[in-house]
Amino acid sequence: MPTHLDWHALADGGRDDILALGLRLAEEYGLAARVWLEPGRLIARRRGLPVVDHDFLDSFSIDVASKPDRYLRLLRDLPAGLSEWAMHPGSDDPESRAIDPGWRIRHSDFEFLTSPMARDAVDREGILIINYAVIRDAWSSYRPSASKD
Repeated sequence: MPTHLDWHALADGGRDDILALGLRLAEEYGLAARVWLEPGRLIARRRGLPVVDHDFLDSFSIDVASKPDRYLRLLRDLPAGLSEWAMHPGSDDPESRAIDPGWRIRHSDFEFLTSPMARDAVDREGILIINYAVIRDAWSSYRPSASKD
C-alpha cells in the first residue's frame, strides 16, 4: 500500500503549483507527501501536517571512505525533531558494478545500515526510526480548514 507521494530528486515538485497539486492528491488519497524544502514545509505546517524539521541528508553527498565515522557523528549530534536521511543501500556484486556507477556509495550505505555499530548508535542515542506509514497516518487524520495555500 502506498504511503506517500514523492517527486524523487525534483524537490517538492519543482514548482508551487505542482506542490499544491501534490498536497491535494495526498489529501484525496489519504497519503502523505514528501515535503522537504522550507517554503513547502511552511505550507504544510500551517495546515498542521508533520514534515521534516531539518534539511535532509543524501548519502550520495558523503565520502565513502569516511562514511561510517561521519554517520556515527551525525547520529550522535542528531537534533531533536523529524529528520530524513536518504540512504541508498545496494549490493557489491558483478551485476551492480556493471549497471550502477554509484554502487560503491550504495554498498557503503548497506554496510553501515546493517552493522552492529549503527544499531548500537541508534539505541544509545534513543533515536526512533520511522517510515512514511507513520507520517501518512498523521496526514490522514488532517481535516482541512476553509483556507488553502
